[in-house]
Amino acid sequence: MNKEIKIPWFKKGDIDAALGTFFDSFGKIIIAVPIMIGILNMPEQLVFEKVVAATGLTVFIFSLFNTLFARSLGKKNQNKDITALFGGISGTLLFVWLNAIMLPTYFVSQDPIFAWSVTLGVSLIYSILQLVLSFIFSFVFKFIPREALMGATVGGALTWMILSPMGEAFTTPWVVIPTLFILFTFYFGEIKPKIGTPALIAIGIGTIIAWISGVMQIDDLRESFTNLNLYLPSFQFGLFTSESLQFSLNYLPLILAYLLAELTADMQAFSQAEESKEIYPARTALVGLSLSNLIGTLLGNPFLLNYYWGHPAWKKAEAGASYSLFSGIIHLILSLTGLVAVVASIIPVSASLVMLIYIGIVSGAGAFASGRKRYYGAMMLGVAIPLFELVNNKVLSIVDVLGNFAENSSNLLNEQTSDSLTNINDSSTSILMTKLAEAGYAEGFITLAQGAMTTAILYASILCLIIDHKWLKTSAFFFVTTVFSFFGLIHANKLAINANPILSITYLGLAITFLIIWLISKQERRQ
Repeated sequence: MNKEIKIPWFKKGDIDAALGTFFDSFGKIIIAVPIMIGILNMPEQLVFEKVVAATGLTVFIFSLFNTLFARSLGKKNQNKDITALFGGISGTLLFVWLNAIMLPTYFVSQDPIFAWSVTLGVSLIYSILQLVLSFIFSFVFKFIPREALMGATVGGALTWMILSPMGEAFTTPWVVIPTLFILFTFYFGEIKPKIGTPALIAIGIGTIIAWISGVMQIDDLRESFTNLNLYLPSFQFGLFTSESLQFSLNYLPLILAYLLAELTADMQAFSQAEESKEIYPARTALVGLSLSNLIGTLLGNPFLLNYYWGHPAWKKAEAGASYSLFSGIIHLILSLTGLVAVVASIIPVSASLVMLIYIGIVSGAGAFASGRKRYYGAMMLGVAIPLFELVNNKVLSIVDVLGNFAENSSNLLNEQTSDSLTNINDSSTSILMTKLAEAGYAEGFITLAQGAMTTAILYASILCLIIDHKWLKTSAFFFVTTVFSFFGLIHANKLAINANPILSITYLGLAITFLIIWLISKQERRQ
């Protein structure tokens, strides 16, 4: 009988690992706060008391779970040097939720609380489905080609972790360019700093440049101290109204696609741990993640968590089971005291975004490095389609802003055009299409943007199956695509029966065609 081992609560590598994972996750809060206050017009008190406090507590709960999970597994496997899994706010989901859900909802409704409640509704649906998927993920993954999921994941990373953040960051290019390339020099040049971490040095230099150039203001820093207080999160059940949940259901295609994409990334994190001979049961890890997300959502946190890559690096740094908890404690202290406001007024958003950009680049490169060359075409198809969503969201957000302005400026647009611009779900959508087409914006951008990630997974899967000459499975995937199109999960701005009849018939025709090809090929093999 093995003697129970004692797992240390602290190891020398825990400090570096805790700080590294903290900056990786916390930087996303710094990014979100100015957007919620400056663009969504959410009251500062609400942001720090409700949203940020809930976010910090969510990260703490998840971090505590990962530490306890590691300690339990270490005792079971007689491994006192076990290194915990770690995670935090998902960079991809943060930018998707902000740019594809929160901002468009706000521009249509002009109500920041409703935009927040809709995003919470989306996160609630996501968390529940994530919990269900925790028990059946191996069954689901049997049917979807690995490279198809990887291609769509890279597409999501390129769209929401590289392009969108870079666009935001380059509002102050003199800050982001030095910060970005200093970070690249350390990471891609494989240079290890003697003092501090690459992220700390790069963001520190970017912050100094921002202050010297006048991007950051001392008055803002002074004002940020007024937000210092003790904020205790509470459940926000009142925000989950029938109206907001019904609105949230329109984002089901987005939820399903990113659920699969994030699960793919989570599985990669578990695989990295296996490289260090530390095998974490995926089901337990995913249940812990989904329950953390579910609790956080009910508390008012709209920003979902996921597992991060990099376990081998922290293992090499001799981090133990507790560094995840230490990172969570720092999150908790800053979030519950309002110190987030102070940090956000010191560190410029453009400098914070460089970590997100770096992670997006590494994620994309890693996917292609592990993917098989014969499927690169399918992966590129999966990469391309999510880009349409970013382009379309930016265009329609501008249209909504112009439409809202036109309501109060009758001399600029006539009433009919103004109505069509301010509500893209309106029956006069054809007028909007015409106006955009006249400006050179093809209707196909809108068609592909609606349910883009789901379409990316379906299209990339189909191409993988075509490459392998699996005609029956190709037919089955086209039939699934038919069903998705029929119910508005793709190519439609909301769920509906017979949402896009022309495309549904097109996909059904292809399903039948490939079924015939399979029958013919089967007959030829018999001869």
